[in-house]
Amino acid sequence: MIPFLYALVTSAATLTGGVLPMYTRLRLVEQRYLVGFAGGAMVAIALFDLIPQMGTHNAFALLIGFFSIYLLEKSVMIHACGEAECESETHSIGWTAMIGIAAESLIDGVAIAVGYRAAPALGLLVALAVFAHEVPRGLTTTVIMQEAGYSRGRVWAALAVDAGFAPLGVLFAGLVPASSFDWLIGFTAGVFLYIGASDLLPDAHRRFNLRVVLSTLSGGGLVTLLGILLGK
Repeated sequence: MIPFLYALVTSAATLTGGVLPMYTRLRLVEQRYLVGFAGGAMVAIALFDLIPQMGTHNAFALLIGFFSIYLLEKSVMIHACGEAECESETHSIGWTAMIGIAAESLIDGVAIAVGYRAAPALGLLVALAVFAHEVPRGLTTTVIMQEAGYSRGRVWAALAVDAGFAPLGVLFAGLVPASSFDWLIGFTAGVFLYIGASDLLPDAHRRFNLRVVLSTLSGGGLVTLLGILLGK
């Protein structure tokens, strides 16, 4: 029940991030501090919490997680892009992008549930990292789809898919046997490493900004401190 509530909170973060650019003047550039914070948090959780839990024999699962999300993002995901890449990426916004959004949200929900079942403190830390990631992701989805000319109804549909599949991931994780936890934790560690280090941090640092650097270090430091305080 608790992991499901965590997932609902992350879903609310997705919708909040998506609503802001629709009904306010807020744009992605103002979110780079949160993007940096989320990136630092996800990398720290992967290194200090998930990898120690998975055991060295599941390094292959980490590799699979890292490259699975890499292929998913490069194939069908909606995500922010640099000026030189935007033209080639906006064409992918459609039903294939919805599959990518649903898949990543499903992984988020599974990660929350499996982390919680492995250790309640770990589940909370994973949920916090997902929460920090979902606000800029929801905002990015709205901005890119609006700039591509999609209607507000289509944007809401994309946000609903993103928000809805995290709780479904928690329910799906209930069907996973305990014997698979180590493998799934390793897979999640790979996903978090890719999203944090290869997706969020480069996006936050398109232009040098010391406050973004401090936000990134704050994200990594805060979740590490919380892990210590929670006895993780």
